Amino acid sequence: MLLSQRFRLIGLIAVAMGGVLVDQGAEAVPLFARQTGFECSGCHVGGNYLELTTTGRQFKLLGYTLGERQTIPLSGMVIAGNSRLRNQNGTADPATDLAHDRATQLQQFSLFSGGKILDNVGAFVQWTYDGVAHHSALDNVDLRFANQTSVAGKNMIYGVTLNNNPTSQDVFNSTPAWGYPFNGPGGAFQDYGSQPVIMGALAQQVAGVGAYADWNNFLYAEISGYHTADGALSFLRSGTYHYATGDTPPYVLKGVNPYWRLALHGDSGPHSWEIGTYGMQADQYSDGLDEHSPIKRFRDYALDGQYQYTQGMHHWTAQATYIREKQSYDAALVGTDYENASNRLNWAQIRGSYFYHNVWGGSATLFSSSGSRDALHYADNTNTVPNTRGYILEVDYLPIDRLKLGLQYTGYTKFNGSSSNYDASGTFTNRNAKDNNTTYLFAWVAF
Repeated sequence: MLLSQRFRLIGLIAVAMGGVLVDQGAEAVPLFARQTGFECSGCHVGGNYLELTTTGRQFKLLGYTLGERQTIPLSGMVIAGNSRLRNQNGTADPATDLAHDRATQLQQFSLFSGGKILDNVGAFVQWTYDGVAHHSALDNVDLRFANQTSVAGKNMIYGVTLNNNPTSQDVFNSTPAWGYPFNGPGGAFQDYGSQPVIMGALAQQVAGVGAYADWNNFLYAEISGYHTADGALSFLRSGTYHYATGDTPPYVLKGVNPYWRLALHGDSGPHSWEIGTYGMQADQYSDGLDEHSPIKRFRDYALDGQYQYTQGMHHWTAQATYIREKQSYDAALVGTDYENASNRLNWAQIRGSYFYHNVWGGSATLFSSSGSRDALHYADNTNTVPNTRGYILEVDYLPIDRLKLGLQYTGYTKFNGSSSNYDASGTFTNRNAKDNNTTYLFAWVAF
């Protein structure tokens, strides 16, 4: 399909949804905007719908309770897209291995609820239909109690959070759950290399309870504990494992696993900044259906930073994160699943974006993963290491509020340890890193 034809198909979807937004006017803004009376740009930077401003961060810290409780607390989001892989060379069967390559499709439909429940109690609840996998399930959930007090003569916000995705409760966009890319290729090729467990492996598989505090809009701290989402908290888990259909076994943790967060941040006129650290311990049963199976231990330690400039017509943002993961395994796994008794995995990402008048904008991102050589764990990789390097370039256009059209390009200079023939014994044989380069057109509508 020609590029112009793809734009036309996605444009038709965008125009149809945009027409709905125009007809409904102010009544069609998302849930939190209706509750607070703010425009979307009041809480989000430029055209980056998931990136919070200082106002957006305060709203989240206060438990989503600012404003008036809504009679029908509901809003939605639709993403449609078309992805094109640079080269299908090396695929055993393109019809199944890359079934959604070069196909225009509804990628995601989400409904959101929550907002203000009581004066000090609020929620963010997301349900998502995956248009690629044709599966729907509960997505990110964050239930909060929040209040304010005075400490050393300065205001302090404090609260309790119950959530199902580590870092989803964070208020900065330099942590994984709400970090970039905000959306990506649907079903064609969306693999940025090996990543630490805190970057999404636990999402909608666990339940975490934590306490947080933000003092004087300067010092933010949180401590939480995560457990497998079972028993009374099983409603926080996404989907059900079906042994007969060969689903991936659930990610089951042993006991309660700690998560921590500490950040310094501040504002000066149109400038805001943050520098911090976060981390997590995760002890995983190697067999999600057997809580007597050997344990895999993950220790993630991270540094992150963020900068925003928002004034008038110009909006600049930048985020960076570095995660170092230490992995160790019970003796029963060494020599079978792993060559080494312990491994390391590093992840780094830096991104910058600019939007003009909340209409035109774009971003550039560099990412990299690296780690220990392990001939068993990375047996499909020619060089038996996870090392991957690449970049993401994106341009965006917002013709009306709450509608974004984008063109994203992901390029790889190294994949799974090599720039060429990286998967000599795996599914994609004789394949080069640049063969995975992907062009992605999308329309994103919030209503």
